[in-house]
Parts: sequence; structure tokens; C-alpha cells
Amino acid sequence: MANGRIKRIHLLAASGILLIGIAAFLPWQFILVSGESMSPTYHSGRLLVGWRQMFCHNKPFRRGEVVLFRHDGETLLKRIYALPGDEVVIFRLDEGFNLLVQAGEYLRYYRLVEEIGPARIDRFDVPEGQLFLLGDAPQVSLDSRSFGPVPQSTVIARVITGD
Repeated sequence: MANGRIKRIHLLAASGILLIGIAAFLPWQFILVSGESMSPTYHSGRLLVGWRQMFCHNKPFRRGEVVLFRHDGETLLKRIYALPGDEVVIFRLDEGFNLLVQAGEYLRYYRLVEEIGPARIDRFDVPEGQLFLLGDAPQVSLDSRSFGPVPQSTVIARVITGD
């Protein structure tokens, strides 16, 4: 009887190891949304599917694409706002509101901010090999406005379902 139980335990353990090994080589992965930085698009608890970056590394990134990436030991889900070579302008108002624009619309937004009140203006180009990422809920999102552009190599997966 004990012999049969040991065989079942070994079989279950081997099956578990095999499933984990297979999952490591699948081209897609499940992504569980945690937090509200991507609302209203994705709410906490939502399950998404993404293509692992290792299987689509030759495909260029696109503005608006949602990616899963690592930053400072955390795994985050954000939307690509700007690509390498893009110019980003951030208007930081005293009330904590940030307005981001691509360079082509800079003057139009500058006039808008002048009407709102004093602002600090940061302008920079996204470096080669990096992405400027934003959450869909800017009031609660920790994103590239805080930590700057992130290396493309930190992208783990690209969301393919859930929109």
C-alpha cells in the first residue's frame, strides 16, 4: 500500500515538473492585472493573454501597444506612449497634473498650459532601444513620467487579448 502511494506521489511530481517545463516554452502567457493603473481599460483581477517577447522580438513595437515589463524588481503592465527617437514634452503643473505631448503638438498644448497656470516643462528624446510607457489611469499610475523610459529588453510580453 505504501509502495503504491509513493508511486502516485512520484507520478504527480513528474507530471507537475513536465507541465512547468512545457509552460516555460509556450509562446504565450497569462497575465493577471494587479492594481488600477490601467483602468478603465483593464481592472484589477482581469486575466489577459500576451505573447512572450522572446517569440516576437523581431516584431517592432507600436505606439498604443500594451506590454508587461520588469522595473526595479516589479512586473508592471503599461501602454507604449513613445518609441525611440520620439520627442516627449511633459508639462508638470503645481496641482500635480502632468500633460504629455508629442513634439508636433507642443505649441498648442503650451498655450493651453499657459492659461491653466505655472508649469515646469521637461522635454527629451526617447533613447534608442527604450520605450516611454504610461498607465491608462495617470492619476494613480507609476510609469515613465516618474522613472523615465525603460529598455526594450525589460519587456516580458505583449498583450494580445483583453481590449
